[in-house]
Amino acid sequence: MIKLFCRSHVSKELALFSLLFLSLTPLFGYEVTELGAYQQKYPNNIAVILEHRQTVSIEIDPKTGELLIYETNFEEVLYLKEESKFYTDQNIYLSEFFEDLIELNVTVYNDQGKKNVLDSDDFKTFDSPPSSWVFHDDDKEVVFDLQKLGAGYRTVISYKKRIKRPEFFDLFHFASYYPCELSSVDITYPTAVKLKFYERNLDKSPVERATTPLKKNLQKSSWVLKGLKEIKNEDGSTEIRNHIPHLIAQISSYTYNGKEENIISTPTELHAFFQDLLLQKEVVDKKKDPTNGGMTVIVDSITKGMTTDLQKIDTIFNWVQSNIKYIAFEDGINGYVPRPSNLVMTNRFGDCKDMGNLLVEMLNHAGVPGAHVAWVGTRDIPYLMSEIPSPLTCNHVICVVDRPGGGYYYLDATDSEGTFDLPPSAIQSKELLIHEGLDKFVIHSVPMVKPEDNFFKTHLKYRLDEDDSIRGTGIDYYFGYERSDLTYNLQNLNDDDLKEYVKDLALGGYNRYTLGEYSIENLKNKSKELVLKYDFSVDNFLIKDKDELIVNPMLFKPRITKYNLEDHSLTRYKEYARKVMYLYEFEIPKGYQIKHLPEDVELNHDKFNFKGTFEVVDNVIVVTLQYDYHLLEIPTDLYEDWNEFSDVLTSFTIENIILQKK
Repeated sequence: MIKLFCRSHVSKELALFSLLFLSLTPLFGYEVTELGAYQQKYPNNIAVILEHRQTVSIEIDPKTGELLIYETNFEEVLYLKEESKFYTDQNIYLSEFFEDLIELNVTVYNDQGKKNVLDSDDFKTFDSPPSSWVFHDDDKEVVFDLQKLGAGYRTVISYKKRIKRPEFFDLFHFASYYPCELSSVDITYPTAVKLKFYERNLDKSPVERATTPLKKNLQKSSWVLKGLKEIKNEDGSTEIRNHIPHLIAQISSYTYNGKEENIISTPTELHAFFQDLLLQKEVVDKKKDPTNGGMTVIVDSITKGMTTDLQKIDTIFNWVQSNIKYIAFEDGINGYVPRPSNLVMTNRFGDCKDMGNLLVEMLNHAGVPGAHVAWVGTRDIPYLMSEIPSPLTCNHVICVVDRPGGGYYYLDATDSEGTFDLPPSAIQSKELLIHEGLDKFVIHSVPMVKPEDNFFKTHLKYRLDEDDSIRGTGIDYYFGYERSDLTYNLQNLNDDDLKEYVKDLALGGYNRYTLGEYSIENLKNKSKELVLKYDFSVDNFLIKDKDELIVNPMLFKPRITKYNLEDHSLTRYKEYARKVMYLYEFEIPKGYQIKHLPEDVELNHDKFNFKGTFEVVDNVIVVTLQYDYHLLEIPTDLYEDWNEFSDVLTSFTIENIILQKK
């Protein structure tokens, strides 16, 4: 199914890159006889966009001074293959809070040029299904069927909408999942309206730019791109908007009756916009609800006897994580205004801004200083607020608390397993807009968590049994994000599923290994390493050759994925930096001595390191393997070095030790 996306609120904005773009007027210059030429030009594509254009008109209502913003989209697509018949279902997503759909026209031309115009009965509007069981919004979905497609068919789809919130104007994409012959954007606006334009990735294609004065104090800014390749998604790459050409247009201000009306163009104005929404929350009437929905009673109870702020932060954060369920109901303005804390306490659910605001109020009541609401854009959004001060750069809210000596504790209760010592992994390297009081804010750059604070370590001891089976014990240590990724399953799986899950963790899920007794420590203490202890066995592990034993001591072999430009043309995404260490101890069987012990290996790089060693200590072969990488992205120019890193690690793990009978 190919979907058409209209402007939606921030959470849906991430999906806009899949828009099939539309041109202003139908070309009608296409002849059926040209099909072969396009099929030859694009042999691997189902369709080609002949022309795409988005045309925007901005006006100032002379009576009210309100900005009137209309966006017209028109697109003509030529289908090149018969399998296009499977792509007749179409959807347009709308948010009533942000836009009104004024007009929608769809025409399908068959391979002989005969046209079929869809009428109003062919369009159905439904509530858009939620993106997940925890996320609900006010989006609508206009659904229609192109009825029939095939090679030589054309579609001309147009719609017009009114943008109701100038703060969210506007994001334009030039490329699509089909190649595009011509793609353009025209924005006509009064000279009294000030616009900012932020171009992204337009340097990869020739661009025709122009700003042209028109009559009646109007001007037009336009961008035209030709011969655009189709978008190719790659699993594991950074967000697609890091790579495709697009334009962000922002209305900074406009002048009406001699007075300048500011919209948003600076971080100060962005903070003022969010502050206004924050202050719109209902204030709890303490006479009618003296306990604030029971909040004050709970805070007093769970922090009773505590003497340090850190104890209170930890306790309150854990309580909200455990007792307030994350469910996002983003209906109109409710997508931006926090619900009052007494309502969140009564309902026992809320979204990110509800939880962030509740944490601030609970901490304030407990006497913890320096608790703030903070807005942030996750790594799904490839813009920083200091670069583009727009609501489009933000899609999440957390609570932060001033850390003694500088910096912050990060409290994101939407992650039930997260800790306040580490920022949520999805906001590393992003910016927080921290509300510090009326008209006061700071922008804080969230650091990348260091590998040593985010590690996996394993210590394996094993020996050769009389029946030539390997018997051993293992201890695994998880900390940081490595820990939080596991604890939900470890706490919630039933006994049978839990044992399989532990086997997957400890023994890689290999059927040749048998998991014996196991135990889990520090499961509920998030500030400590999660410790997994277990017994295991494995058969047919050694190779016997006359009086020699050939042993690969590394029972479980870590691997680093390699990348090549043919299959991975985009920057790769890493969730977090990490450190990994394997320690193997293999007891030399009685009657044997070492004939061959491999050499140590080491690799050092600005972004990653590897070290592997072999040694013998008291008749035990000790092998250490450790590596780390401290990056969140792997750009294509780093592939060669990264692949060398991978090769060195892999080569080390296949080294064999040779033992010989004495």
